[in-house]
Amino acid sequence: MKKYLFVLVLAAVIFFLGKNLNPFDLRMFDFHDDTQAARIQQMAVNIKHGQIPPRLAPDMSGGLGFSVFNFYAPTAYWITTGLHLIGIPIPIAIKTSFLAAIIACFIAMYLFLRQFFSLSAGLFGSVIYTSSLWMAIEIFIRGNISEVWFLAFFPLGLYILYVDAKAKSKKTFILSIFVLCALFTVHNVLSLISLFIFVLYLLYLPNKKRSVFILITALILSSYFLLPAIFESGLTYASIVAKKTHFHNHFLCIGQLWSAPNWQFGGSGPGCNSDTMPFTLGKIHIVTGLLGISLFLLHIRNQKKNKKLFMFFLSIGMISVFLTTYQSSFIWYAFSPVFSLFQFPWRFLVFGTFLLGFFSAYLLHAINIPFKQYLGFILILLILFTTSKYYSKPWLYTVAEYTNNLISPKYISQKAAYHMAEYLPKTADYDYWRSLDLDIRPEPDLSVQSRSLSPIDMKEKSSYKVLKNNPFSKEISISKPTAFTVNIHYFPFWEIYINNNKYIPKNFDRLGRPIVSLTQPSIVHIFYTETLLEKISDVMSLCVMFFIGMIVFYKPVWNKLNHILK
Repeated sequence: MKKYLFVLVLAAVIFFLGKNLNPFDLRMFDFHDDTQAARIQQMAVNIKHGQIPPRLAPDMSGGLGFSVFNFYAPTAYWITTGLHLIGIPIPIAIKTSFLAAIIACFIAMYLFLRQFFSLSAGLFGSVIYTSSLWMAIEIFIRGNISEVWFLAFFPLGLYILYVDAKAKSKKTFILSIFVLCALFTVHNVLSLISLFIFVLYLLYLPNKKRSVFILITALILSSYFLLPAIFESGLTYASIVAKKTHFHNHFLCIGQLWSAPNWQFGGSGPGCNSDTMPFTLGKIHIVTGLLGISLFLLHIRNQKKNKKLFMFFLSIGMISVFLTTYQSSFIWYAFSPVFSLFQFPWRFLVFGTFLLGFFSAYLLHAINIPFKQYLGFILILLILFTTSKYYSKPWLYTVAEYTNNLISPKYISQKAAYHMAEYLPKTADYDYWRSLDLDIRPEPDLSVQSRSLSPIDMKEKSSYKVLKNNPFSKEISISKPTAFTVNIHYFPFWEIYINNNKYIPKNFDRLGRPIVSLTQPSIVHIFYTETLLEKISDVMSLCVMFFIGMIVFYKPVWNKLNHILK
């Protein structure tokens, strides 16, 4: 009976929340982050060329290349690009990824809540969490694949660590490492916050030594992304651009969490009335969550089991919601060097949705009324029915229209990079490069903004011959002494060899293109390769994979480790 009820509620979640994410409906909606499709297309280019892990989007910024994947948390893109590589068109792969994330959110939250609450309470809290209007906003307004998948991996990480601390099995140990690795590489800002939360969470688990070892191992497994993202971001304009987004323009008023005057698809602005997008979490969700919190606080003296852990979840949720409001501005200003990188205070609403889901489950579990299981099921259907209207977009495009708008070679070459401009290498002049944006300059200098670029720019084209020109490797034969520019945004993962001798450029034009002077006829080879730091970070991740393989296939390693971690 329990399995049937779970399947029934899951089917209801898919029907009500996922009907506009149907992968068999060949239409697609647009959203704020319109570079998602281009990133997936460029990640697929990397994988097809054997560039794993991807770090460079070779066709962006006029074919000069853009170091996107070095700095964008990759987990959600691994998932979505994987869907595309098995034959699903990119727009439909994005829809399918959103749908899969909704399903994963529900299952992960249910598994976690069932560690503390009854079946009906677990189902109810999971539906409150998954059907939050913030989830609808993330998908149909913001289109943030990474944040949606974060909502799935966050409770899954809490669940698997909690179970492993009790079960102490090989299976849960290995799963915990992989789940936490996915969590720590799914979103730049939220993953960082979750790391802080999980460090505190470990204090409430019975086997702290084991849990700490899992967390550290997961971080090492994540190093293929984390180390370059942390230590090479200084080579880009990331911190400079991030600080230009003034967080004080994006605080919320308390009332915005309760309702929005209109369900609009615009953006965030200063004050309480200039926003043209909603920030509500859902009225039913807030009511049931607050009732659950009130009941918990009322009975806190009689709460014997898990009281400290529940207080921890309450504290994290309430602090997170507070940090979205204007009243928290003194904290943001006090820690502005760090918080300015977060850009938008309302990012913390993801933890508000967790707070409401958790204590809504507590409410249904703790109240003692007749037929509460049936009441919970009725409330589940009511919530799904009333919120389903927000899980949609009023205008749709065909796959062809969407592809032409957001995945065409012209868009990828001339537009996409400007929507993530913070990752322009510092070898380029940021202001000059921005002046070539189509939104700023209707007729840009296409001589330096075209994917049909030769590997180099030289006045006398007859003086050179292109021997190779693919996204990651270029080779040119030059017949006489001359000067030329190499058509790449220079970043240390590019290497240049002249007559088999390594050449380190020191002069660059305003686009960050290396300027090379030759004193004799030469063969010039330009190719992409990882930096030393990137190679080290890859090896660290591979070492963890080897270690996990030893645990799986060589029993003495597991027995020894299990003994150490007791």
